[in-house]
Amino acid sequence: MSLNLSALARMLSMFPFQLLAAAHVLAYPTFKRRGRFWLRALGLAAPVMLVFEACIQLFPDQGVQVKLWPDSLFFLLVSAYAFGYLLLCYRCTVREALYCTATAHAAQNIVFNLDWILLSRLGLREGSLENLPIALALMLLCYTLLYLVYRKWMIDREGHKLPLRSVIVNAVMILLLVCVYNNPIDLASRSIQSFLTCIIADVIGLLMQLSLIRETALTLENEVVRQLLAAEQKKQRMSRENIELINRKCHDLKHQIHAIRHMANESERSAYLKQVENAVLFYESAPKTGSETLDLILMDKLLYCQAHDITLTCLCDGALLERLDTLDLYALFGNALDNAIESVMGEEKDRRSISFRVGRYNSFLSIHFENYLAGDLPLVDGLPVTSKADRGYHGFGMRSIRHIVEKYGGTMSVRTDCQLFRLDILIPLAQ
Repeated sequence: MSLNLSALARMLSMFPFQLLAAAHVLAYPTFKRRGRFWLRALGLAAPVMLVFEACIQLFPDQGVQVKLWPDSLFFLLVSAYAFGYLLLCYRCTVREALYCTATAHAAQNIVFNLDWILLSRLGLREGSLENLPIALALMLLCYTLLYLVYRKWMIDREGHKLPLRSVIVNAVMILLLVCVYNNPIDLASRSIQSFLTCIIADVIGLLMQLSLIRETALTLENEVVRQLLAAEQKKQRMSRENIELINRKCHDLKHQIHAIRHMANESERSAYLKQVENAVLFYESAPKTGSETLDLILMDKLLYCQAHDITLTCLCDGALLERLDTLDLYALFGNALDNAIESVMGEEKDRRSISFRVGRYNSFLSIHFENYLAGDLPLVDGLPVTSKADRGYHGFGMRSIRHIVEKYGGTMSVRTDCQLFRLDILIPLAQ
């Protein structure tokens, strides 16, 4: 079997290639790709394309719709192949692969029906070399629109799931539409109005799929609001404890000053003065990192750490943080330090230590956090799995940090070894 230009034209303008191409349009910018991605993508796509061409060569009058299987079974087999293809090429869940397969079906069906309308008007034959530019142009147009519409809703979907029941219902409806409306036996006899009706039904299917993304986006927004409220309550509680600490210090200082006034022993008076000096020095030694925002965050955390016998040390060049938005700085360092504080709170006092540094590594901003960690902390998808019951809330901080890092084109890694938790962040510095 020779793969000439005509065969290539048939494969590039027919159902399997168009379906897999539509699936990639949705999946490639959305999901993480598995190792040796291009080898997987091309190697797994080739068999179905070659089988398709072999059927056309062996049964030129019937093509792939040979009497060995019903037409509907052919569509379902290719759909199942596309579903497995996505799971093998991308790090996506079953429901995400099913969602992309169904959406790709609706998009491919629009291309298919538009192609048939043009073929009937121009008098061309499906899969011919003359039809290839038309098929590719339609794919480029429709799939570009698909990308522009869906990318807006799929770009930031981490932390929430598509509703499984709705995904299955929509997929069944779209697959039934494809099977019913694309019977190759009556394609030549169908009117343009019939093709247009099918296109309208496909557009409705795409809108149904889009509504699922919008629904989950709204769900995520509500969850974010809930998490922010919970975080704000936690910060208020920590700030209240800091105020109580300051009040206690002021109260102690007042009594110490009163005691000093009535002391006759010079050595005892000197010891008390030393205590007062240490208390004052703590507030005078407020962090000065070069970033006012980071200084405020650190002062708040230092007060809390002092009240709970936690050692917090830092070595920071805050000037490197000017690229980051103020809110992003608060979220990144606030979440990282809150996680570290929570992690060491249950440890012995000599192990309650947290350190972090901010500096330059080549052309990158380097941020490193480190704290003691007793026991194991399993990682899933590069993030620690919390042992707390409210997994949604306690996993939110690390997801928020990763989102901020990726927003600035950076990378984040987490390591747990030698009873230490290490968080490393690299963000490209503005040129």
